Amino acid sequence: MEDKYKKLLIDDIGRLMALPEDAYRLVFAEMELKSVKRGKILKEQGDSDTVSRYLCEGFIGSYRFDEVQHSLSVIYQPTDTVFDDRSFRTGIPSDTILKCISDVIFYEFSLDSERDILERYPRFVELAHKISLRINERNAIVFELSKKGLEKGYEELMMLFSGLEPAITNDDLGAFFRVSRRTVERFKHELKNIKR
Repeated sequence: MEDKYKKLLIDDIGRLMALPEDAYRLVFAEMELKSVKRGKILKEQGDSDTVSRYLCEGFIGSYRFDEVQHSLSVIYQPTDTVFDDRSFRTGIPSDTILKCISDVIFYEFSLDSERDILERYPRFVELAHKISLRINERNAIVFELSKKGLEKGYEELMMLFSGLEPAITNDDLGAFFRVSRRTVERFKHELKNIKR
């Protein structure tokens, strides 16, 4: 099973830049494959994130505190790199929560391991830059989608995140599109009637 996830990561990185086999051996030696159940919090409020995660299966959400509660602000899917951008590099605790929207499988990579590999294999600096740009691009797409609102953005969200629909809660959808859970319930009910 792990071979499948190694291939996913190698193929994905290969689209960003070519690396020799020994570079991947170096990386995989530092990564740990984890399987985590839906609803599990990966990074708590008030903690700093000390690992990045390469998502192989499932969906993870980043929840920001909006003066009242934590609300879903970013959704991650396979091939995304997941970490709390407010605390990962700085080590300063943040109020962001990272939580599994579905059952997930990911490679975990510590900040210490990342620093060690960047020191030992300087070409990874270029790769880290390309991954950082991709993270920013993907997050911008998700943010723009959330601004479209439930009625205009829902179907596009489900197309962008194939398989998300049965996993995501109405509360999370409401928070993502900045509407109430009841509004989401009404919208989904009306959508079912239209599709009949």
